[in-house]
Amino acid sequence: MMARVLYLLVFVGLFAPQYVIGQGQADNWFDQGNQLYKNEQYNQAILRWEAVLASGVHSAAIYYNMANAYYHLNDLASSIYYYEKALALAPGDVEIKANRAYVQNALIDVIREQPKTLFQKWDEASGQLLSVNTWAWLGLFFMGLFVFVAISFNLVETPSAKRLSFVMGILSVILFSGSIAFGIKTQSYSQNYRWAIVFSQEMSVRSGPRLSDEALFELHAGTKVRLLQSQDEWQEVELADGRRGWVSSNEIKAL
Repeated sequence: MMARVLYLLVFVGLFAPQYVIGQGQADNWFDQGNQLYKNEQYNQAILRWEAVLASGVHSAAIYYNMANAYYHLNDLASSIYYYEKALALAPGDVEIKANRAYVQNALIDVIREQPKTLFQKWDEASGQLLSVNTWAWLGLFFMGLFVFVAISFNLVETPSAKRLSFVMGILSVILFSGSIAFGIKTQSYSQNYRWAIVFSQEMSVRSGPRLSDEALFELHAGTKVRLLQSQDEWQEVELADGRRGWVSSNEIKAL
């Protein structure tokens, strides 16, 4: 996992210019989608934004716009799906969270979360504080700051300036290490906690990975489930309230 975060640091440094160019090429489609959305042509707007995604450009803004468009089309499952995709890139965005909560209130299933300890809440929050890419950007920034401070230390002459450079150097190393640590934690969280959205209008959650197994309860479109393990065309899932069961993989869409 550390290798992945360090790789992202190198990738950001080497390929950020190419990414900016690629995003610039997709800006026209993005703007067209925004205009179509304002004109209430939601299906056409979604097609433009899908073209942006197909070009390799991904952003919380695109997923957020798509979620809003799907809500206007009364496709709540797709709306929730893209709000979740947006939050994966912008975990702290208050507006995205508010819109997602609004759509969740329209869903059939009401899932109440199990009580969590303070440590569990902290562990979950710290794993979703920022995206892995954002931690990589911060790590790159603090690494660059350390190099700048190290060069400055050799150039300044007064004792006070050298002390300041030394303190800034230590601080930048600590912040760089923290960025790497939180990046690893975020990556670990995304690997251990895999989610999906129910797309079937109604589906049975069964006691085992067979149609002949007992149906335990029903779920409906838009409900978020945690993926545990798979077997053939079946997936074991867990709800926020702790209930578990098996569902057909064709009835859910992994985030």
